[in-house]
Amino acid sequence: MEIDKFKAGLKEKVSSINETISDFKEEGRDKLLNSVNGLTNVIPLVAQTGYTLKSVNVELSLPPGITMQFVKQENISKEKRDEILEANKDNELLKSIVKALVMADEFHNKIKMGNLKMSTISISLSLPPKVSINFA
Repeated sequence: MEIDKFKAGLKEKVSSINETISDFKEEGRDKLLNSVNGLTNVIPLVAQTGYTLKSVNVELSLPPGITMQFVKQENISKEKRDEILEANKDNELLKSIVKALVMADEFHNKIKMGNLKMSTISISLSLPPKVSINFA
């Protein structure tokens, strides 16, 4: 009988875990949809800071995520970039993307990779967020 109690308790725990995972999936999916839909408004603003979007990869996993690849098109002054961010100060997605791009660009300027040049900057909006620099 002890084994039956153990099995019943285990089934209850598994059921509870499955409900929690479903809740996370639902919440994560909603956040992902909001972020993807928010990109439509953010991408033209990011382009004003000197970076153009090359591709977007939407990850339907747990946790979900979005990976974007950007190419640096031109050098924009810090003052102009700050002006764009100030004009859109309530846009957290824009602020996150631009700060990540600038951080990666500044890091790129400090490292030497021989003849290789920065080709793209990838930003993953997931848990945890990630930024990577691709060289070619």
